[in-house]
Amino acid sequence: MICIICTNQALLSQSRLGIYAGYGTTWYYGDLNDRLLTSKELFGHYWNAGLIYKLSNRSSISFNYNSAFIEGADSLAIHSYNRKRNLHFQSDIDDVSLRYEYQIFKKSFTRRKQRLTPFIIIGIGALHHNPIAINDGNEIELQPLGTEGQFIEGGQYPKPYKLYQVSAPAGIGVEARLSNAFALRFELINHWTFFDYLDDISTVFADSTRLSQTPNGQLAVELANNFQKGYPTDGVGRGNQKNNDTYVTAGFSIVYRIVNGNQQGMKGNNRKSKGRKKKKNNCDAYD
Repeated sequence: MICIICTNQALLSQSRLGIYAGYGTTWYYGDLNDRLLTSKELFGHYWNAGLIYKLSNRSSISFNYNSAFIEGADSLAIHSYNRKRNLHFQSDIDDVSLRYEYQIFKKSFTRRKQRLTPFIIIGIGALHHNPIAINDGNEIELQPLGTEGQFIEGGQYPKPYKLYQVSAPAGIGVEARLSNAFALRFELINHWTFFDYLDDISTVFADSTRLSQTPNGQLAVELANNFQKGYPTDGVGRGNQKNNDTYVTAGFSIVYRIVNGNQQGMKGNNRKSKGRKKKKNNCDAYD
């Protein structure tokens, strides 16, 4: 009976709704990063913010927004062909997602007054990206150029890719409760995509003569290839279209959950009773 009362008071003292904001690092996997782990020169950054709603003791949903920066460069590649290709890109990403979170263990790990809660994250979302390259000190948007022949009429070249795409975040995290209202989170999330043009590279080199005749032809030819020994022949592999691009975020965020002031007063009155305090400490409902 005492534990039931304790549980009810603990649930009522804290709103199911919370807000959070955070900051961390990013890296991407694609044709311009052939390493298992990215090079330190290619770490980007992101910040995020969102709303979180507790469905039960072990599950929550959250609406999340990421503002991220990613980049890749053949100059840091492992394979010699990629180094000779010598392309690069960078991109800002705006990513919104609806995420489901589930506590891995039935009970959290308690250390002193902190409560550590590991959880998994899965979700679905949408992102906007816009890959660019630096040319003579200027930022050049790559998608309008059609570097792989997207604007060549006829032939078997791919269609222009969209700058808005579907994403699917999935990862792990751990939350440390700092107080009844605040918590600190760490999350490691891979943002899966269902396309291969996050870095503007996927298929083959287009015919340079036909590419030069497109609306932005001269610049398209220049930024489609950076081999020192001339432009590759039509159909030579430029990327690997079998593997879609992804990007990863790893960082910390602060969560604030609204606390009911009346219930805080009730808990303050309860602390006046030593006997009740002992029972509360022995109750799993209290953190």
